[in-house]
Amino acid sequence: MPRQSKPLTSNLTQRFALLFLVLALLEIFFLSSFVPLDAACASWIEEHRSCALDYGDTLLSNWPIVTLVTLSVFALVWLCRRRQWTEARQGALSIFIGLFLSELLKVGFERARPSVLPPLVTGNSFPSGHATGALLIAGTLGFLLARQHWAAWVKIVGAFVLSSFVGIITWQRLYLGHHWLSDVSGSFLLAGAWLCLTLSRPTVLGVSWRTARVYVGLLVCYQGFYFFPQTRFVLPSVMSTLGEPLLSLSFGRLDPHVLLYGTWGEDDHEPAGPITWMRRGEASVEVGLPPHQAYILKLAVRPFVQSKTFACFPLEITVNQQPVQRLLLYRGWREYTLRLDPAGLVPGMNLLTFRVGTDFPAATLGQRAVAFRHLLLFAERQE
Repeated sequence: MPRQSKPLTSNLTQRFALLFLVLALLEIFFLSSFVPLDAACASWIEEHRSCALDYGDTLLSNWPIVTLVTLSVFALVWLCRRRQWTEARQGALSIFIGLFLSELLKVGFERARPSVLPPLVTGNSFPSGHATGALLIAGTLGFLLARQHWAAWVKIVGAFVLSSFVGIITWQRLYLGHHWLSDVSGSFLLAGAWLCLTLSRPTVLGVSWRTARVYVGLLVCYQGFYFFPQTRFVLPSVMSTLGEPLLSLSFGRLDPHVLLYGTWGEDDHEPAGPITWMRRGEASVEVGLPPHQAYILKLAVRPFVQSKTFACFPLEITVNQQPVQRLLLYRGWREYTLRLDPAGLVPGMNLLTFRVGTDFPAATLGQRAVAFRHLLLFAERQE
């Protein structure tokens, strides 16, 4: 005889679902207020990046989310073998429908990621699909684990393992610059609301003419947002609040009057857009800057890496032969931020020099070392 399932209703969890939903809506409504926090978090992560942390992330890769998915498949098979059909159906539908709703919101909300790649390549930023999926799977598995007649220490260890996976995936989303802090927090609130609702009221996941019409309507909305981008809701982000730069150089299509010196290579085009390659050695560009003003320089570059392997190469930057910063370039396109002190600037034209050392791989196509996409210069805001 199959074991009877326990009642799955709880007024407390429904209240939590309402609370999480209200908090998520408040965050979306006041998202512009979270932009400074997003910028501060992204800046702190960039300042504390290291080759060791990047190497650790390379070792982790996608295995945390893959492990969670594998655990969910094993749990579904185990529940079916024990003929716990209610739990198996409820858990599977809670995860799959929750993932669809997350994707619907991601398509319906247009928000720029912390990325130098265009949104057409990277997709929208809110909510985080990985963070939402991790919490949906871990939350569902934790709920099913709590309902089993196992020792308390087994449940505690299981909850710790599931929480660790969610924490690692969240850290990866922020550390790799795929999402803003508010993307992740909003994902947790939305996923928490969905889990509390569906795990306490399994009738929400029931199949009826009414729910079928709701799902069809949501699918139509998804198609509408996907094929008609003008119908999307635009959300503020750090990328949309930077304002107009004082100087903007787009490599790969530079103005003929821009003076380049040194080991600049050929122009090219990637999904990121037009680029210019720098070869090993020194390459410089002249820019006109008013003196007595501190500037924020944003530089979009990537090192030449022939395969998806670990990369951590130094790029030395000087202004008028005065050292400014030694950047560590990591695999993939990233935007690096540094401050130009007014003491190192001169009236008129200033020479910005990039130097590639011997740490870069020697045997590369055409001695390519670094790809440059853009250089943006902003006046530093005075508090």
